[in-house]
Order: sequence, then C-alpha cells, then structure tokens
Amino acid sequence: MKFCKAPLLCAASTLAVSWAAAAEAQDLETAAAPIEIGEVIVTGSRIVRKDYVAESPIVTLERGVLDAAGPVSLDMTLNQLPQFAANAGANSTSQARGGRANANLRGLGAVRTLVLQDGRRMQPSDPLGGIDLNTISGALLQNVEVITGGASAVYGSDAIAGVVNFRLNDRFTGLVADAQYGATEREDGETLDVSLAAGGPIADGRGHAMFSASYMDRQRVNRGSRDFFADGGITSVLPSGLIYPDAANLPTQAAVSGVFASYGVTGSVLRSAAFSRNTDGTLFTITNPIQNFRFPEDGLYTITANNQVALPIGEFAPLLQPLERQTLFGRVSYDLTEDVEAYGQFNYTHYTADQTWYGRNQAITRDVYVPVTNPFLPQGLKTIAASRPNPNAPLLLYFNTGRYSPDVVENTYNVSQVLGGLRGDLDIIDGGWDVYASFGRTEQNTRMGGYIDRAAFLSLVEAPDGGVSLCQGGLDPLAFDRPSQDCLDYLLREMHESTELQQTVAEGSLQGRVFDLPAGEVRFASGLSYRKNTYEFSPDAQRRTGAVLATSLSSPTLGKTSSTEFFLEILVPIARDLPLIRSLDLDLAYRYSDYDSVGGVHTYKGGANWELTDSFSVRGGYQRAIRAPSVGELFQPSEQSGTTVGRISAGLGDPCDVASAYRTGPQAAQVKALCLATGVPQTIIDTHRFAGTSVQSEVSGNRNLIEETADSYTAGLVWRSRFDNPLLSGLTASLDYYEIKITDAIGLITGDVIAQRCFNGDNASNPTYDPQNYYCQLINRGASGGFSTITTPLLNLAGYEIAGADLQVDWRAELRDFGWADAPGELGLNLIVSYTDKYAIQTLAGGAFVDYAGTIGNAQISADAISHPAWKVNTSVDYKIGQARLNLRWRWIDSMDNSANVGAAVASAPGVKAMDYFDLSGTYRLNERVEVRGGVLNIADRQPPAWTGEGATDAALYDVLGRRFYAGVKLSF
Repeated sequence: MKFCKAPLLCAASTLAVSWAAAAEAQDLETAAAPIEIGEVIVTGSRIVRKDYVAESPIVTLERGVLDAAGPVSLDMTLNQLPQFAANAGANSTSQARGGRANANLRGLGAVRTLVLQDGRRMQPSDPLGGIDLNTISGALLQNVEVITGGASAVYGSDAIAGVVNFRLNDRFTGLVADAQYGATEREDGETLDVSLAAGGPIADGRGHAMFSASYMDRQRVNRGSRDFFADGGITSVLPSGLIYPDAANLPTQAAVSGVFASYGVTGSVLRSAAFSRNTDGTLFTITNPIQNFRFPEDGLYTITANNQVALPIGEFAPLLQPLERQTLFGRVSYDLTEDVEAYGQFNYTHYTADQTWYGRNQAITRDVYVPVTNPFLPQGLKTIAASRPNPNAPLLLYFNTGRYSPDVVENTYNVSQVLGGLRGDLDIIDGGWDVYASFGRTEQNTRMGGYIDRAAFLSLVEAPDGGVSLCQGGLDPLAFDRPSQDCLDYLLREMHESTELQQTVAEGSLQGRVFDLPAGEVRFASGLSYRKNTYEFSPDAQRRTGAVLATSLSSPTLGKTSSTEFFLEILVPIARDLPLIRSLDLDLAYRYSDYDSVGGVHTYKGGANWELTDSFSVRGGYQRAIRAPSVGELFQPSEQSGTTVGRISAGLGDPCDVASAYRTGPQAAQVKALCLATGVPQTIIDTHRFAGTSVQSEVSGNRNLIEETADSYTAGLVWRSRFDNPLLSGLTASLDYYEIKITDAIGLITGDVIAQRCFNGDNASNPTYDPQNYYCQLINRGASGGFSTITTPLLNLAGYEIAGADLQVDWRAELRDFGWADAPGELGLNLIVSYTDKYAIQTLAGGAFVDYAGTIGNAQISADAISHPAWKVNTSVDYKIGQARLNLRWRWIDSMDNSANVGAAVASAPGVKAMDYFDLSGTYRLNERVEVRGGVLNIADRQPPAWTGEGATDAALYDVLGRRFYAGVKLSF
C-alpha cells in the first residue's frame, strides 16, 4: 500500500505546515485592512499605470469560475468560453497530440494564441511552440485574462489571435489545502485534484516566499461506454484482413461468381471487389454490394450507413483521456536594498498520458503481400486468384493489428522552467527597471507497443507451412482470433522515442514617466530581449528503417531558432476634463525583431481609450502582428503520416467512388473523365469504391517559410452604470468588434480539401476539371485506382480572415432592492455573447476566400477546432446569501451547417442542431478555515448532436460525458 501516491505533494506538505504558524501570527489589523489598488500592468501593455483600462477587448476569468467548473483540466474550462474555439485536449483521440492540451482563441489555431504566466513566456511543450495547459496548476492562480487581437508589438511573435495570461497571486500569504473529486453519473471518469499552497514573509519582512504542489489523477472513459458513439470511428481495414484487388491483374468474373455461387449467393459480385474471410472459411465482400457476410449482428464488425463492413475502432478510443499529473511551483523575492529586489521562481510538471486503443491499420503505409501458396488461404480465394492473368502474383493484404495487440501509446512529460532576475525603482522617472533570464526544458518520452516486426511477419506468411515451424500454430493472415502467445512473442515489438525542447529568454526593460502634458503624464516602457528555442527528436531505430508494420518512416532532427528584439511603448494622455472628453489616451507601441530564420520584421500598434463621461467610454485600435515559423515548422523531419479524406456519407471521401456526391451529381461526366485522367483504371471506373477515410501523406518541415503577418482591428463601447437606483447601479456592459486578417499563413493543405478542390467541390478551384490542376497534382493513385498517397505541403499558403463581436453584461443587486424588505441575499448576472461574422480561408494566394462561419467540419486552420458557430452564449445567474453561494449557468451553441456544403452545387451534407446545457454549482463557508463546494454539470444529461452519423461529433465543443457531479473542500490557515 502506498502511503502517498503523489510524492511531490507529500514532500511539499512538510515545508508548508511549518509556514502555517507564521501565517497565523500576522498582525490581524494588517490582514483585515482594506486593499488599495495601486499601480498595475494590464494584459496587452507593458506600461505600469494607475488605472485598469485597456484599449483591447479583455475578459477576466476569476478563480471562482475555475472552481465552479469542477475537477477538470484548464483546456476543458476555456473551451466553454465563447471566445475560444473548442480545442480537443482531454477529449482528443489524436495520438499525435501526445495528451497535450492547448488554448485556441477564435479558431485560428493554438500556434497563434500566445499563452503567458504573469506576462512572461512559458516553456513550450511541443515543437510548434504551443503551451500545454496541463503544465499549469491552479493552486496559486488568481485569474485568467484574455485579450483579442494582435499583440506582437508588446509580446513578440505568436500573439496573432490574442493573449491568454495566467496571473498568479504573487503576494499569497497563508496555507491553503484544496481537494476536489468528481465522476460522471455512469460512474466513470473519476477525477481527483488536490493541491497545497503556502506563502509568507521571510527574513524579517525583507522578502516573500510562496510555493505550491498539486496532484491530479483523471481516469479514462472509452467512447464505447456511451450509446452515442456505438459503431463510431469506423475503419474498413479489418483485423481479420482484407485482400485488396489489383486493377491491372483482376480475376475473371466467372471465377468470382462461381465461388460465391457455391456459398449460395445469387446476387452479383464484382470481380474488382475486396474480400475478407468469415470464421467458417468462406469469403465475403466488404462494400456495396455486401455478399455472404456471416459475422453476428452483435459482433465486432458493423454495417455502415453507406453499406460497408467496418470496424468501429472509435469505440475503443478515449472519450476522456487518462492523466496523472504532479506539479511544483516556487517563487521567492528579497529586498537587497530599499530600491532593488532580487527574485526567482521555478515551475516543474511531471505527467503521463496513456492513449492506448484498439489497433493500427496496416493499410496506408508500406504494403505487404501474401503468396498464393500460403496454406491458410481458403480454397475459394485460391480459385479466384488462379483466374487472374498473372495467377502467381502475391495478394495485397490490408489488416488492423487489433487481433495481435492493443495500440499502446504512453507519453511521459517532464516540463521545467527556472527564472531569476533583479528589479528596482527609479524615482527620477517615477518608474522602474527589470532584468531577468529564464531557461526551460521539456522532455517527452514515448513508449509505443503492439507493433509487428515486418521481417517476422513475412517469414511466417511466406513459409511453406504458414510459419508452424517458427511459432506454435503458425500465422493465419485472414483469421479473426488472436495467434498463439508463442507467435505474438515472435511478432510484437516496442518502440521508444524522445523529444527535447529548450527555451532560453533574457530581457531587460525600463518603464516610467517621460514628461507631463496638460492631460497627464506621458509614460513609456522599453526594453531589449533575446530568445532561443531548440528542438531535438530521436525516433526509434525500427521506425527509421521501417522494420515494423503500420508505422510511418521518420528520421532524427535537430534545429534551433533565435531572435533579438527591441520594443517601445508610449502612453500619451491627449485630453482630459473637457466637454464629452473626460479622458482621451493614446497607446502606441513598436517592436523590431531580428530572427535568424526570417530576418528583421517590424510590428506596431496604435490604440485609444476615450472616456466621454464617467459611465461611457469608447475603445479601439489597430495592431500589426507577426508569427515567425516555429522550430518545428522549420525542422520537422520528413516522414510518412496520414491525412483524412472523410466519409462518403458526409459528402467527402474519394470523389471517384461511384457512390460519391461527385459521381452522382450534375457534373458526373466531367468527374468521371477526371478520375480516368488522374489514375482510376478504365476496367473499374464504373465499379470503383474507396472505403477508407484516411490516406498516407508525406509531410516535412520547410526551412524556406517566411513569417505570417496579421492586421487586427478592434472597436468597442463600455458602459458603467452611474444610476442611483440600486437595481441599476451594479450594471456594466461592453460591446466589442474585432477583425483579424492574416497573410502568408503557414499550414498544411489537408487531404479532404485537396480532394474537394481537385474535383471542383467549391465550384471555383478547378472549373475545367483539368488533371494538371495544382490540387490534382498532389494526389497519387495506386494500380487499383484508390488513393495511394496525398502530398500535404507545409507552405505559406495564403490568408485567413475572421471577424465578429463580443457582448458582455454584468449586473448585481440586493434582493431587498426589488422591494422585498425582508428578502436576504444578493443576485448577480453575467452574460457573454460571441458572434462570428466571418471565418474565411484563402487556400492559395490569388484564390477566392471561402467563408466557413456557421459551419462544422472544416479543419484546415486547426485540426482539433472544427466548429465555428455563428453564435455562442454563456449566461450565469448567481445568488449569494451569507456564507452560501449558488450559481446556475446556461451555455448555448448555435446550429451549424456542414462545411462540405460551402460552395457545393448540391448542399446535401447534414449539419448539427443548436445545443444548450445547464450547470449548477454552489459554495458554503462553514467557518473562517473551511469552505465546501459542489456541483452538477450538464444537469439535463444532454447528448451531443448527431452530425454525419457513426458517432461523429465535435467532442471538444459538445459535452460528451453526460451528467456528472463533483465536490470539493478548501482549508485555509
């Protein structure tokens, strides 16, 4: 029995308890004194000011809101805010993400959202520079500030969509222990989150120290545990194997018909059909028409909506990813003199993420063949193979590895960052200076199990006795059941890979007063900074050489980027105390950045805040921002990967499939001609089916990338009630418009977009159905006519344009103000409405912009953020009485059309209906030391909306776990 499952937390607790007595011994009068708001730094600016006014739209998420979300990761909480595009993290099935979770403002991608801690850069957790929100503990978190629009002039590269700033309580004093536990109504998804925070004065008050430790354990939920995801995430690659036809060496129709007639099949069976084997040894076809399929209805296989035998592999994927995390944080400051302070801090996170699921498809990587002499092949298959023009040619075999072993992927992360510096006051300019340096390191170690050794597999299937002499029972390549343990030991391999990221930052800054104007002080902030990022990837030797099946080839890589930057920001008071001008301030900023990758770039901003009266103000601005290519985008090794082409039932898939909307639509003749011209053989053009939803792709970094450039515009109104009526005195509202235009956007052209554009799915990209079209040239077909590979280039593609508006309303009043004299308590309201007017993508320079606002399905900008509803609403009603507080939250998501319908001649793909959710939470303070809380999320147990069937939905945007409960307790000393 373990005495303590979280050793970091236990080790920290000893020191924390020793601080408790010191914390209690503080002067009670000082502790109870009212807190005056002094000088602050607003997110989006580096200037220390005496107000809290920002010209950019800013949303503050207080600590209480995070607690009310229950014991979930930060990404799940941020996903519920209207300003964020839901980015799959905890709910992701993508093994490529490695269990990481990111913030994605406005759906422009995590790489274009800059995440900070107390205004400083954090240690990245992936080669693209993304910050993993799993590395942030909420133990000392005070609030989260979110601004929209470019901020590169203030913070540097990456701040294109906006900034998410996690602000800590830097003067935390006392000892707080917090524990929270939650689970779903279906008794799964158990999550335990415990933390300890301590802080107080040191060295007779000359310094201050604080630290925190936390432990989180989140249990896995499989998709198959929810009825909605039954038969979901289909693949046509079966564990019992699939013999795929060669269009240049097809069997005779007579042989195929004769074999199936012997089974009692009277219907037609295409000679170009793909075959698999029933457990009784007979053959069946996997797609329309399905013939002689004899597996039980309640078995592992399913029949899809487009009449295809498939494996619902998605049922075995995680609906909620398991996560075990430990964090440590410490910060100390010490006054060297009255004017100079030394400070330092460290962050450390260790966590593991297990993304194991059913098996891998040996279908979109290097092919394997079975000789016709294999003794396990059924007689019917041998008869069909013998009728081919080349009867001795081996048979192409596709299969899923699930019958051999689960697809094991376990990622272990160690993320650390240390920071130290000096800062001081300069009375001569009523300001100060700050010099610091930080170093961070991320280690990601990946264990991947369940791989099949290629040479071992071929030695078994090519052996005259089927491998019986090599392992017990040999290997039947078309069996449904697991081979013997002796054969599994002979076949299975593990791989181990490592990724290391390092970041070094050094910065010196100066801020203060320049001179006085009639309207007030002109203040400035300026400085120099240096940043270096390195990336090293070491794949397993078996992956480098292709020694195992169902994996992509890769190679080691090592790269670095660096930049040196100068920045200057000036706050100019233009006018004050004039008619209709209570105050008018102008905020200007400029930054010059010299990157070793793209050279020198300039960013700048101009913003204004105009207070007409003490209750009404106008704000707005323009910002030029950039994003330099990340170290991963520059140095990613060339490797085989996979790209999605989608399902035929969703209007996607292979346009040459005879059941596709393209082959059955008004331009069917032109589509057929283009299919022939791009590689579908004439012999199967009228029977061609492509059952897959993914295709092998080729990807790599591109050292010729240039920086992305963005222009963002914001304009807003802020109103603060000055009414004497108590029902109106607590009312505030803000309305902000934003528009962001990005050029030279870096990205991949995804497989589904390439296929659609080649076949003019948008009625613009290839109107003449020319096989020399750019998109068509990216597609390669095999001898059987199906997709072989699709090249997905990483390029400075073209542009993105988004626009919309945010409304926020806050109100609070005492119940007695309603005229109920004896009614106790206080009522509050918070309303956030986000409207997306434009979400337009220009794939290639000079091409037309295609607007996907109000749609679901397009993953071109961000693979995890596929939903772009026109409207999203969050409303909270809060009631507080004495030491108790109750909160009811309503979340509403607008209906969406299918992105496949955008520009389509026939808009037939299904969309999703509008959804709403209700959550209830409450807190109660038992005494000065103890506070309890609890809640119910998704009270009505709403299920996600059906989209294209087969369990397809947006698991990041919609609640996929169902009704769940949580309870927590906080102890303060």
